[in-house]
Amino acid sequence: MAEPKVPENFNALYSRAARTARGVVVAAAPTDRPAVSRMAGDVPDLTIDYDEATQNPVRMSSLEPAGRLSAQPMATPEEAARQFVKDRADLWQLNDQDVATVEVVSVSSQGLPTVRMIQKVDGVEVFQSDMATAVASDNRVVSVAGQLFRAAGAEPTRVAARAVSGRGAGAVAAGNLSAAEAIARAASDLTGYPYKPSDFKPAAAAARRDDGGYRFYAPKWKTAPEAKRAAGKRAVAKRKPGPEAPPFERPVRVKDVLFPMGEAHFVPAYFIELWIRDYPAFSYVVDALDAPDVLFRKNLTSRVTFKYRVHNTGDALFRPEDGPAPGTPHPTGKPDGFQAPPISEKLIEIESLLPGRPWLAPNATITRGNNCIAFADLRSPDGPSPGDVDGKVTAVRTFGAKYDHSKPATTAANLQNSIVGMFFHVNWLHDRWYEAGFDEASGNAQQDNFGLGGIGGDPILAEGNDFSGNDNANMSTPPDGSSPRMQMFRFDGPDPLPSRTSNHEALITFHEMGHYITNRLVGNGSGLQNAQGGAMGEGWGDFFAICMTSQATDDFVKGVFAVGGWTDITSTFKDNYYYSIRRYPYSADMNRNPLTFKHIGANVMLPVGPPRNGGGANQEVHNAGETWCTALWEVFVTLVGAHGHATSEKRMLQYVVGGLKVTPANPTFLQARDAILSAAGALQPADVPLIWKGFAKRGMGKDAVAPAATSTSLTGVVESFGVP
Repeated sequence: MAEPKVPENFNALYSRAARTARGVVVAAAPTDRPAVSRMAGDVPDLTIDYDEATQNPVRMSSLEPAGRLSAQPMATPEEAARQFVKDRADLWQLNDQDVATVEVVSVSSQGLPTVRMIQKVDGVEVFQSDMATAVASDNRVVSVAGQLFRAAGAEPTRVAARAVSGRGAGAVAAGNLSAAEAIARAASDLTGYPYKPSDFKPAAAAARRDDGGYRFYAPKWKTAPEAKRAAGKRAVAKRKPGPEAPPFERPVRVKDVLFPMGEAHFVPAYFIELWIRDYPAFSYVVDALDAPDVLFRKNLTSRVTFKYRVHNTGDALFRPEDGPAPGTPHPTGKPDGFQAPPISEKLIEIESLLPGRPWLAPNATITRGNNCIAFADLRSPDGPSPGDVDGKVTAVRTFGAKYDHSKPATTAANLQNSIVGMFFHVNWLHDRWYEAGFDEASGNAQQDNFGLGGIGGDPILAEGNDFSGNDNANMSTPPDGSSPRMQMFRFDGPDPLPSRTSNHEALITFHEMGHYITNRLVGNGSGLQNAQGGAMGEGWGDFFAICMTSQATDDFVKGVFAVGGWTDITSTFKDNYYYSIRRYPYSADMNRNPLTFKHIGANVMLPVGPPRNGGGANQEVHNAGETWCTALWEVFVTLVGAHGHATSEKRMLQYVVGGLKVTPANPTFLQARDAILSAAGALQPADVPLIWKGFAKRGMGKDAVAPAATSTSLTGVVESFGVP
């Protein structure tokens, strides 16, 4: 059956036409905000975002790592949230009666403690008044998201609340609509079928579960399966609207609400949840007065999975293998020419890692989504153009091409498989980093930012088998709003082996994507201009690659981890799985990787003993970057020893991404170190000593001194192996 056409999402609060029709004057942005000025005087580096319809603050926080929106610690998160609203009520132009409408509805203690509050007027919820307040461990407010509406406590609003509340199956005031009328309006809007109010009745007590302020309604006719179960051949009770009427899968859930139109105007309304067979689930808000206008409409069904044939562990996170022939950690821990055998792909079924954020539209047939456009850029000009090749489905919502290791990377099937792998990796990283804090407001790359901040229109252009080069890969990262470009090249390798492609070697993709996230978060494309910043860019990329492909069963104490392998083999270099393209492998074992902070400086001798792959100047961007990645790896391994792999990886990503957000432009190694410590201090203060321990092992302890931010020789390092 073809999917039915359904209406678009709609919100009258953000419709100028709908507000004007109701006589609501669209608010202009105020030129003077005394409440904001006062708060800015109390909170260093305060940042506030405003709602485009109401001009209310909808998000606020401090850019200072230790900045707090409230000065005094409180006894509980709830008390902290309530007191903040009282103290800062003028941010939303609330008076005491309005503040009294704000109620705490939930407290989340998982991860960052968060208090959720809404406004209620005589028991009726103000729709979209949802506010989340995050608090630190001392119960001081860290950030606030959401808005509150002025005049919620005024008498006209209370009259509106009484006009809709307590209706249920009872009497309906003259001129007002019943819940059944509103349900019929919403169901007709969704399906196009002319439902009538008489088609619906309060659900049987067993199906109603009258909790949370909801009531439940059901159609008066029986569905076909129910009719078959009915005794004998008696007619189905009550009127059935006809064969075209799609049956309901669940009772209709209804709640009384006040819908804010802005400027102290509230509309009595019904919130309605519809589950109708063959249609996506939808929520509606329908006017309860006079005419049954639709005020709000949202498609609740967004999960459409696709299948991808990729080199993947198949674990709970759908973690990619490090490449088509994975070899980390190195099985012997020695540069002995080990070559990993290729593995078969898995057919992974996934929508995305983020609920409601699919990588592809339901009807997609090529690898072009909201986060990434992946294709083989086979000929000039750069970017998608005629003659280039998209990843294509082999069946409905299935990218099933297989990779044949006996054939070159350029064959049609191998090209398809590698493009799909590249698309999978970019999207997977997008979601993992989003969970760690790299979101729209932080400048991530998405076509549609869903009104959540930042600038859209900039999905990553992942250009596989790029025509412009061989045996390499690169990433170009412009500021937010312009698409980053990742160019992945073909690796010819030694005869008689067939060519290989970096498209779907996760270690290489992850490294290149590391340049994108670090450049976006530090100075929005312009912040890693100095030598130390460039070096750390390489180190961050290596770290994301080895950390995010690591697995719980790996040996983190003695293990050897390379930042590549499969594509790095040449006719004269067979230790690609030990060194990859670096001087040393990454390892917490000083006998395998001896690098410490001083080894970024020009003319500093490298240790004698541990096997090394070539040399070059210490201050060269990739060489100095090895030292930064080595320090980050030590921190991660220290956390793994304390918390295990899963918890440590999640936290480390939060600390590194959070640290990047507060790393200054043109940073030194120690400024970036301190940013990570600040992020950990806000999220998990108990981890700060562990992080210090990791940095100190590699000479970046409490008394270390970095080269000047403008240094190009990177000399002048003072190492410290102590902790606070």
